[in-house]
Amino acid sequence: MAQLVAAYAVPHTPSFIADAARLGPSFETVQYFSRIRAHLAAAKADVVVMVQNDHFNTFFFNNWPTFAIGNADQTTGPSDQTPGMPIYHLAIQSELARHIHQVCSENDFDFASSEDLEVDHGVLVPLHFLTPAMEKAIVPVFVNCLVPPLPSAHRCHRLGAVIGSAIRGWQKSVRVAFLASGSLSLEIGGPLIEPGKTFGVPDKSWAAWIVDCLASGKHDDIVAAATPERMARAGNVGGELLNIITLLGAIENAIPDILINQPELGNAFAAWGFEDGRWS
Repeated sequence: MAQLVAAYAVPHTPSFIADAARLGPSFETVQYFSRIRAHLAAAKADVVVMVQNDHFNTFFFNNWPTFAIGNADQTTGPSDQTPGMPIYHLAIQSELARHIHQVCSENDFDFASSEDLEVDHGVLVPLHFLTPAMEKAIVPVFVNCLVPPLPSAHRCHRLGAVIGSAIRGWQKSVRVAFLASGSLSLEIGGPLIEPGKTFGVPDKSWAAWIVDCLASGKHDDIVAAATPERMARAGNVGGELLNIITLLGAIENAIPDILINQPELGNAFAAWGFEDGRWS
């Protein structure tokens, strides 16, 4: 049986790649990702199941699914010309992807799927820092966090539980990590940022409250509070919280091993490990 050995929540801010190249190891984001990378290495995961949102690169308005999964054998990217990022070629664990798709369908989650896809910074920024050799196969799962109507937080939380169950029920001896990427509060090019800025963090108190809930394992409080209206007040990208809520559905009310707040960017970094039959 497959084992779900670790879980991670990290941001996917596209400017991180160029900033890291310019500032080097002293850049705080590099240091934060380094801590998560060490945790992932210790977990010895073979596959990373990733939950993120697309940014109109893999999908567009002519086909904008609520939930989707990539079940090709491989993918490439970035599809959005992320500054400073090289072209990556990644293996997809398509057998696990199809298994997750089947189990989700059996539990009333209707997924779109693609056997021919490229991925953008939502997938590749975390992997650039955490698995730069791209040696681990992935399973890309997409949640609509941007275009109304958004799926409810309760539905995303239940989806995470189903994905976690699917991973544990896969009849392969494989170690799997579950990773979600996104911001807690972020506005890009909209009215909630200061004049002359391209992005901003409109609701730092909301982001700080989410971090506090993660620290104490109060996942149900996050799910209950994360209405579309509340997330919209945290920015036009505030719905990316749904990616993290999906992850939380798979890990009960576990307390993270690592939790790092990045309030000036509306981000957080978190890691959970699974040992001795329980989340540590």
